[in-house]
This record gives sequence, C-alpha cells and structure tokens, in this order.
Amino acid sequence: MAVSTTVLVVSSVAFAREEPIINQPDQHPDYIGELEVHGLIAYGGGPFAIGRDDVFGLGPGVHGNIRILKNGFIPKLNNNVAIGIGAELVFNAIGVAGTEVRLVTPIVLQWNFWMTTHWSVFGEPGFAIEFPMSTPAGAEPIYVTPTLSVGGRYSFNDKVAIVLRVGYPITSIGVSFFL
Repeated sequence: MAVSTTVLVVSSVAFAREEPIINQPDQHPDYIGELEVHGLIAYGGGPFAIGRDDVFGLGPGVHGNIRILKNGFIPKLNNNVAIGIGAELVFNAIGVAGTEVRLVTPIVLQWNFWMTTHWSVFGEPGFAIEFPMSTPAGAEPIYVTPTLSVGGRYSFNDKVAIVLRVGYPITSIGVSFFL
C-alpha cells in the first residue's frame, strides 16, 4: 500500500511539473502503429453473456493499434485515433472444474489525448469475440461481448511507454512500443 501511494504521489508531482501540450495539435510521437504486451485480469458474464457462467481469469495479452488519424476528431486538441485488435489468453478461475481457457479478441477504436510530453490518456469502445479453447469443438459457443476501456500511458521516450487499461471485460497493465 505504501509503495503504490508513493508511486501515485511521485507521478502526480511529475505530471504537475510538465508543460501541458493538450492544446498543441500534432505534438505527440509520430508513429504508424503501436504494439503492446501486457498481463490482464478478465471478468464478464451477466447480461452480456446470457447462458454461460461468469468469467474471472488471468493471463497474457497483446494489442496492436494502427493509427488512422494523425490529428484526431478535435482539430484544436493534441489527439489522434487508431484501430486496434488484440489477442488475450484468459485462464478462467471460477465456475469450472479444472482450468478453462479462452482466447479473447478485442476490436476497438482507440482515441488518444496527449496531455504532456510523457502522459497520454485514451478511450476504447469496441467489441470482443471470445473463443473457447479448452472444450471440444462445438461444445461451447463463441461469444461476442461489448467492450469499453479507458487508460493512460507514461511514455519514457517517443518509442516506449507503460500502459494501464481499465475496462470491461478486461483490465491490463503492460508495455507499449510505438512503431
């Protein structure tokens, strides 16, 4: 608890000392794509997955984003837009005998806002396709689930950032590489 509080305080002070660039369009890293590797916590079920047990699991994942708008939907702000697709391997820990494995493939629209040289935030609406991997073919259907996430990045430089994404049905933390 003390370590996370210290990190939060140091991050807040560093953010406060940086010059804001949100009102300076096109002052973000010039990249075509982004590759992110991360660890994740998955949760779901309920109204979006009628007929199946709730999911709670852990696993690794990867996201790839391709920038489609260098300067985003709001011309006076420092923003850009990307289309992203991911592959999440979820090892379910609840509701099954043994371990159930799912491949979750989110497809999202990522809208980035570059707040300072080092800090950016984003929103990601989209949907995910969930494929059962540990049951015989046809034993469990493929599910489609809506997704919604918000996140933030701390960029060490124009090529590498640490990323935190909080949302439904997956929350993740990882490292992002701008290409």
